[in-house]
Amino acid sequence: MQPKIDVLDTAKIKEIIELGEYDNDAAIQADSTLLILDCQKYNLKNIKSIIFDRNKGICLSNMETKRLINRFVVQDIVTFGFIRATMELENIKGVLFYVYGETMMIPLTGATQHSTSWFFVNNVASYSFNSAGNKIILYCPQVFDRALKIAVETNKAYCMRVINAAEKVSDRESKLALKMVADHYPRHPQAKAFHALDKKRAISRYCVSLSEKYHKQLIKYTIQALEMEPMPEIVNETYAKVRNRMSKLM
Repeated sequence: MQPKIDVLDTAKIKEIIELGEYDNDAAIQADSTLLILDCQKYNLKNIKSIIFDRNKGICLSNMETKRLINRFVVQDIVTFGFIRATMELENIKGVLFYVYGETMMIPLTGATQHSTSWFFVNNVASYSFNSAGNKIILYCPQVFDRALKIAVETNKAYCMRVINAAEKVSDRESKLALKMVADHYPRHPQAKAFHALDKKRAISRYCVSLSEKYHKQLIKYTIQALEMEPMPEIVNETYAKVRNRMSKLM
């Protein structure tokens, strides 16, 4: 007999709230969070977001999704700065996402500078879209002791564009990790795999370009933090001077 699958439509927000519990310490978990639902449009008292988690179930939070996301990302060595630098090299525009290792976090609307809903590709068993293309269906076989399908509003074309871009960046990250293994553990089997993959040194050159993009971005944000205009020529000149200083014995 097929196990019963409960269907939760997040548009029916009152039903979702009845199933949840308040958790003032609710936080995103890389290996178990399924969905972070933005609730601000509903004007609910003390509920700004809802976290769907495999282990904890449905958690009601008084923190905005943007704040939850920032708290989560700042704990990793790869932040949005690294993601943006990689996106710039890949000429990816108009979207933002988070991907590091197995973690792939996708926004369900384009307004990521504000609070929006996000889902974890790596923690759901699968996903699909309804026939109208305005809802994504997340299949989660085990949330506590039951299977769930969670329906969330989105735009299929936008969502797939973000997922495809995230997969591209994930591939670049994995090749960068492979290069680091090859550099530090030359006798490791993965090192041989890397050298076979990078015979023309395209990955090695890419890593150098990525480092330059990342550091220029850091300089740009530093100039902005000083409430100055980060003109491209100023960023480039500052980068050249800093790189020259850091590359030499002081």
